[in-house]
Amino acid sequence: MNIELKVVCLDREVKKLWDALENMTVEMDSLQERFEEFLRTYKDNQGSTVYWSRVQQLSIEGETSLVVDFEDLSSFDLVFLDSASEDPQSFLETANNALVSILRIEDPDYVKRIGEDTIQVRIVNYSENVPLRYIRSKHIGRLIRISGIMMRASEVKPLLISARFLCRVCMTEIPQEQEEGRYTEPPLCPTCGKRTPMRLLLEKSRFIDWQKVRIQESPDELPPGQMPRSVDVVLKGDIVDVSRPGDLVKITGLLQTTPDFSRRGGRLATFNVFIEANGVEITEKEYEQIEISEEDMKRIENLAEDPYVHQRIINSIAPSIQGHLRIKESIALLLFGGVDKAFDDGTKLRGKSNILMIGDPGTGKSQILKFVAGLATRGLYTSGKGTTAAGLTAAVVHDSETGAMTLEAGALVLADQGIACIDEFDKMDPNDRTAIHEAMEQHTVSIAKAGIVATLNARTSILAAANPTLGRYEPSLSVQDNIKLPFTILSRFDLIWIMVDTVEATRDRKLASFILGMHQGKPPYEKDEDPPLHPDFLKKYIGHANNHVKPVLSQEAAKVIEDFYVELRREAEGGAAPVPITARQLESLVRLAEARAKMALRSKVTKEDAEASLNLMEESLKMVAIDPITGKRDIDRIVSKMSAAQRSISDVIIKTMRDLESEGMSRVDKEAVVQRAIAIGHSRERAEEIIERLLADGTLFSPREGKISLSQK
Repeated sequence: MNIELKVVCLDREVKKLWDALENMTVEMDSLQERFEEFLRTYKDNQGSTVYWSRVQQLSIEGETSLVVDFEDLSSFDLVFLDSASEDPQSFLETANNALVSILRIEDPDYVKRIGEDTIQVRIVNYSENVPLRYIRSKHIGRLIRISGIMMRASEVKPLLISARFLCRVCMTEIPQEQEEGRYTEPPLCPTCGKRTPMRLLLEKSRFIDWQKVRIQESPDELPPGQMPRSVDVVLKGDIVDVSRPGDLVKITGLLQTTPDFSRRGGRLATFNVFIEANGVEITEKEYEQIEISEEDMKRIENLAEDPYVHQRIINSIAPSIQGHLRIKESIALLLFGGVDKAFDDGTKLRGKSNILMIGDPGTGKSQILKFVAGLATRGLYTSGKGTTAAGLTAAVVHDSETGAMTLEAGALVLADQGIACIDEFDKMDPNDRTAIHEAMEQHTVSIAKAGIVATLNARTSILAAANPTLGRYEPSLSVQDNIKLPFTILSRFDLIWIMVDTVEATRDRKLASFILGMHQGKPPYEKDEDPPLHPDFLKKYIGHANNHVKPVLSQEAAKVIEDFYVELRREAEGGAAPVPITARQLESLVRLAEARAKMALRSKVTKEDAEASLNLMEESLKMVAIDPITGKRDIDRIVSKMSAAQRSISDVIIKTMRDLESEGMSRVDKEAVVQRAIAIGHSRERAEEIIERLLADGTLFSPREGKISLSQK
């Protein structure tokens, strides 16, 4: 009797299980029908059937996947939201089956040619966003969406999905599905029953593309003082190689696990997690991820209409640092940036500016850099002494799992479409500092290491700060003599500012009152002034300007810049006078004028914008390009080893040396050369200084005290 009761109970359990399975199948069938209806009938705000149009274009464009915005899906029917949350694997399979079912009717030949299991639905904009730092065990097996910066990417490899083997004994072809990415052969031949090694028939097996990438937290999401977290992502099919290291990406996929192995080869109870990607979104724009509400939009429009909008934004740049209004104005223009241009012949002109601050200790350079790094959406702060060339550009690292060499993005690549703030610029190793030459002008980073040749985007504005070599800035010396930076780097900065700590009683009292007032909790502005804009709102304003405003240079503005450039260049006619400005500064003026127009959300660069950029350039040139000998602007003080005046004296000295050596003197008396320079009109101090400079760079050498000779090189 007990046995009969057990059989009856078992029958009931089996029936329940069978009913549940049938219900699940019915639910999946109804879900698939609903998904097919969505693809056929969903209309966007303009009333067009966007997905149906894309489905019809799949075979024409030769694509194998359809990208579906999950927000559209959930707005069509909430059943999709429940299904994706409760059983994501079945949900994705149902979506794929629905697309295959439609394509079987629309274009059966295309489905047969590429294979049903190749066709996929790619889900983007999924509702469950999980920060990398907060991925936990509860997310295993669930569909999640993460965002971050791609740090490294492996090479693309073929992954065996469905294999066909040949029995070496009876020559029977045996199909074998490959699961979880592991190579599996049939244990024995089903025809002859022999246990023999099988031969893989490559031409009858099916492969798909496979790639593993590593995603790291973006700098703006990183909590202060914390190490960035990262997760590996497996890409399959047509989503491999769609992004490069340094790109900001959003991945939708299933969180999976792999066993953790100890050093001795045994399996541990802990597991490593990775994401099997379904959809990939690449955030190309710097400010695309900023959410602007209707209220924010009204505030942005009101600020843009304010006649003092420029002054209000400038006053909001590092308000806790008193003064330096010109420098703050240039930094505001750096944050907005000009307009990138690409021409039909492939030539590209950068729209982003680079600024260098050279200053005495205690002038607030580091505080300004920290503020800008926090304000920029993709701002990155680094200090010179702890920065290497590989850390700035890109490093080639060895993947311990696959044994392959992979690229890992550096600071300039991570700050792509953002701002890289480099403090203690003068203390960087000279060999490491040269790595940023290409990034500053071409906005790319080229790597050729360990068999990897690649070019990565580094569309980055650089804001750098440096201290004078002698402790304090010496105005009588050139910029190179003050900070010992190569002129090849100095010439790539649009503006160079000198921050000198001068003693002046009135200014010192005002500064002391400002700093002490801040310590007492007083606001960093006068009562009759407008309070500085909040950094969060300022970030949104800058984001809106960069996304939607592309100002065009007007004829009046172009005429102002052209006249300024030509008038300054006219001073150097004849070849004897110093060259005050070059074409590089001309492009800088255009960038600054475009940024100022963008600051007021204007679509045209006005004459006023051009004049303001000229004033900034003139102020910068006064600081770094005035030759103390002639009192004139000389761009060679920035872009060359010698100013024009110094080069003129050096030419006199070298010519004198050659004349005296041609007369048979192998060793020339130093005093005789100095006297010759004095006779032409140069001072003794300047002549002796140039001789020392020529001795230092190897043009001259001194065989013994008081004697000099030309180097034979």
